[in-house]
Amino acid sequence: MWPRWLADGLRGKPSLARAFWVYGVGISVVYSLIGLLIDTQNLLVATVYVLFGIALGVVQTIVLWRCAYNSRSRFLGRIVRAAVVSGLILLALVLCVLFINPEMVLPISDRWSAP
Repeated sequence: MWPRWLADGLRGKPSLARAFWVYGVGISVVYSLIGLLIDTQNLLVATVYVLFGIALGVVQTIVLWRCAYNSRSRFLGRIVRAAVVSGLILLALVLCVLFINPEMVLPISDRWSAP
């Protein structure tokens, strides 16, 4: 069902170095380059791009978590897992702020204009 390279990553089989550089940095660079090529003014395209980015972030988080101890250093595995937990806590805080104060999504020029 899933491509083997993706299924292996989700099972935690690759080394931590491969998980970081290929699944983390490499895929993020490709995603960012695609973002430069799409029309972000088109709401549908922008929405699909953002939803794909969220799904990609979930996959990257799972891969990093599961591959954290696939290195020679247990300490490095703990650092990676701590970074994953910190990122999830930060994500929850940002979503909470945006839920409480949704006008934060507006551009700064629109936030400070008089009603």
